[in-house]
Amino acid sequence: MGKTKISQKRKLYLASVLIIFTGIMVFSSISVHAGLFVGAGVEESDLSLSFASSGTNDMSSDNLLPGDIILLGTDDSFFDYLIPGKWSHSAIFGGIAGYHEIWATEEGTWVPQGEAWVVHSTKDDTDSGLRTSRFSTVVNDHAGNTVAMRVLKPGGALLSSSERQAIVDFAVNKIGTDEGYDWNWLGKQIGVDTANPEIAPDGYYCSELCWAAYKSVVGVDLDGDFSPFDIGVSPEDLYWSPYAQVIALEMNSDPNGDSVPGGAYAVDASNDLYKMTVYVDEVYYDDEHEGWLMGDGEMYLKLWIGEAYFPSCAAGGDRNDNHLDEIDKAGDDTESAGSGEAIDWNNQHFALFSYNSYAKVRVQASESDSTSGDDDYPVFQWWFSPSTWHNYVDNGWYWSGSRYDMGDCRYTIWFRIDSVY
Repeated sequence: MGKTKISQKRKLYLASVLIIFTGIMVFSSISVHAGLFVGAGVEESDLSLSFASSGTNDMSSDNLLPGDIILLGTDDSFFDYLIPGKWSHSAIFGGIAGYHEIWATEEGTWVPQGEAWVVHSTKDDTDSGLRTSRFSTVVNDHAGNTVAMRVLKPGGALLSSSERQAIVDFAVNKIGTDEGYDWNWLGKQIGVDTANPEIAPDGYYCSELCWAAYKSVVGVDLDGDFSPFDIGVSPEDLYWSPYAQVIALEMNSDPNGDSVPGGAYAVDASNDLYKMTVYVDEVYYDDEHEGWLMGDGEMYLKLWIGEAYFPSCAAGGDRNDNHLDEIDKAGDDTESAGSGEAIDWNNQHFALFSYNSYAKVRVQASESDSTSGDDDYPVFQWWFSPSTWHNYVDNGWYWSGSRYDMGDCRYTIWFRIDSVY
């Protein structure tokens, strides 16, 4: 954007993180059960494996692939207030266990043959740090909200099966070399250095593990910069990464806290996944909101595309405007335009979603000015029910028409939906 605007909300988040982190470091010697403090009047049995706090869900592991990232959270829980954003725990999907192949740390036994498993990092009364666990224990039994996300490379390409397996292997191979859960939420690192912990921390926190695995194996940085001042890498950072795509979920409210149909919304990953490509061609500005007395009309775009209620992030950038995304790290810098001028944005954005998902393409031009804040232009939006968007699959490009008039500006936007497999 060429300028940094620090909102009071971000300052409050930073202060909260620093205070909480200090408290964690002071009281980390207190008995902790999966990341929750056991205090006076709270029975430890009530906190069983509550790294994502209480709650359950029924999201299926069917059609998930090794390397998929799973985020967990429960509204109005301890961790919901402790960690900025909706999500409080992260795990990497490992696959389906063979006979006596994967040890489930929480249960102290092998994951039964044929069951799904995950690898993650947490702290509880059985162990601290990295471990492999049953999918049902980590995902279904301990959070009311969950999403499964699949990573695309820059340019929209899927990871290969060998790359996905390497992601899992990175995490699993660190088990036993780490020296416990990493409480330094303010930082992040790819490797661990058990020989000299002063050089690098000696373990991972949950979202740090996911970030490190992808950064190390395929060079993809999953940090969506949601956390205040880009501190560490939170589960919410993973959710808003430009490369992590929602493919399955069970939720009671959307990322902004708004209710979803029927009070709950559930979509399992399908065995025929689809990819939406949105090409933002041009935005023509009928009116410049700020005018020259207020500074240049510095234009940027916000995108929200893919799964309609829990969309994938279309580009990098700021997260403090209704969870939409400024394009300033996706091939375009912020550009200037005045009344009667057009900007050729000319870039593509990608999202994955499942067969039964609702789909959305939402594009909004906005204008930034340091003296009076941002001014949003009218929104361009397509909304598709599943039965509607199915008609567009594998049929090439569709478009809005040239300079579709929304009032103060006009959009030229293309989209297509293709089968992935």
